[in-house]
Amino acid sequence: MKTLILGFDSFDPAVFENMAGRNLLPNFESFAKQGGYSRLEVCSPPQTEVSWTSIATGADPGGHGIFDFVHRDPATYAPFVSILPTKKGFAGEQFVPPYTAKTFFEEAAALGYPATALWWPAMFPARPELPVMSLPGLGTPDIRGQLGVGTLFTTDNESKPKTTVVKLEAAGKNRFTAALPGPQTAGRDGPRTITLPLALDILDERSAKLTIEKTQINLRLGEWSEIVELRFKAGMLLNIHAITRFILTSVNGAVRIYALPLQIHPAHTVWHYSTSGSFAKKLWNEVGPYLTLGWPQDTTGLEEGCITDEQFLDLCAKIFERRIQIMYHLMKNFQEGVLASIFDDLDRVQHMFFQNRMEVVEDWYRRLDKFVGDVSAQVEAWGGKYRYLILSDHGFSPFRTKAHVNRWLAENNFLALKNGGTDLTGVDWQRTKAYAVGLNSIYLNVAGREGQGIVQADEIEDLLADLKIKLTGWKDADGNAVVDKVRPKHETYSGPYTRFGPDLLVGYASGYRASAETGLGKIPAQSLEENHDHWGADHCMDADIVPGVIFANRDLTDFGGVSFRDIPFLAIGKHLDQSHLKPPTQAAGEGQKDLEKRLKGLGYL
Repeated sequence: MKTLILGFDSFDPAVFENMAGRNLLPNFESFAKQGGYSRLEVCSPPQTEVSWTSIATGADPGGHGIFDFVHRDPATYAPFVSILPTKKGFAGEQFVPPYTAKTFFEEAAALGYPATALWWPAMFPARPELPVMSLPGLGTPDIRGQLGVGTLFTTDNESKPKTTVVKLEAAGKNRFTAALPGPQTAGRDGPRTITLPLALDILDERSAKLTIEKTQINLRLGEWSEIVELRFKAGMLLNIHAITRFILTSVNGAVRIYALPLQIHPAHTVWHYSTSGSFAKKLWNEVGPYLTLGWPQDTTGLEEGCITDEQFLDLCAKIFERRIQIMYHLMKNFQEGVLASIFDDLDRVQHMFFQNRMEVVEDWYRRLDKFVGDVSAQVEAWGGKYRYLILSDHGFSPFRTKAHVNRWLAENNFLALKNGGTDLTGVDWQRTKAYAVGLNSIYLNVAGREGQGIVQADEIEDLLADLKIKLTGWKDADGNAVVDKVRPKHETYSGPYTRFGPDLLVGYASGYRASAETGLGKIPAQSLEENHDHWGADHCMDADIVPGVIFANRDLTDFGGVSFRDIPFLAIGKHLDQSHLKPPTQAAGEGQKDLEKRLKGLGYL
């Protein structure tokens, strides 16, 4: 067996077909001309971490247990991060794997073949017991255990909704100082933030020198530094290592520098970052430094004006090029087994530019086409039998209107609030039949399941039918449908985790998506709000609206339609047996402290 897989997050079939019709993507078109192209049916909901996990396992969320970016603890209604779950142990709160369903990587290894997964979502923390080489993707935290926000250093008095802002203090002519906030440790009076002293010397109108302890970094205006290694002293015998990049964004008027989120150093980590432990370090040493955050393309920094469009795109390009170098490095000695690599820059670019700068998006499709041409040239030189797949987890759609689902539930008498309630802590559960947590999820307040449930078993079917009718009848002020489809879980999912999933999956119409507030269980004052964010496009709509793609070095026309369930077979020649799964007797998760801090770096929320 020899299988190479390229995963292009959010590669959209409509964009491909349009550009192919203009002969702009010749290397992708070559697959289509030989019958090796199909739209890919993706799972519900079409969220990145859900979809890539379904592709890897051949199972819908009922078979692997990841239903949404945010789940809830039914006993307390408290939200928690599905891709970064924790449990309390003797050493405090510890990260645990988001799922245990078998992947085609594990199956290939069980058959005696090497298997490597690069930047695949929901693979943090690594599972040392599995014989799969891995670098994790979406879900990998920063050194604070959060999904990551950067730090803005400025001489101005500024504040940002998510980004940490630190004041640069004058310390002489053209010299400024500050403290770089790092990880937190336990102190006598509670958590203590460890910092590093920082000094910035402005050299001229286009350059500066940044000094952090003994490390000196030369900065050019508007250009990213190389990856910088930092060390925070957490105790007598404990150092916490981190990596980041800096960029000098202004020297005239206000002086400003911006730092990416402090990320796990793959050669010095206290968590199980990769398998094997030496794999990540070996790539760092042999190929060069690389960012490790699950969402390294800093959409939050762009959204909040810390960096410009062009600086963001330059960062995406640097991440893309280093990942290409790592994959080519591994291809040199790739003789058998499975080698799969996810490239997610296109997803981030489309979130920020799909709505208003389509020329930027098309440039990235052409960039991917060139990359595919280069890879294909190497693959065609292999000779013999091999499998070569290129696929995406979903497509893309405009996101013009935010849907505040809990407010809609309140307006339609499914949810009742105490005086002044603005989130789930302000809900009157004794008068509430349904509530929303996550981007596509609605739960019933079921007696005996939820902590203060009131919906009886004989009421569930009629309540679901009533919700489905009214949700699909939800219109905006212009009479446009907000919701395309509503899918009950027992008609959508199969597998042992089904009972833990949301009771209804809301499939939004194109142009609409649940708000970030809905994802966190909040209840704003209105049910619909125009989206004015830079983040102007998305994929958390109905799955039929945002199908993915698959390209293969085989004829796909005999499939009559390719589904995420088919990918293990196309990758390794067999479907996976998930009968070993033994889900818990109750839903996992106690709710996480500082949920919003943990989720800040995830643009969806």
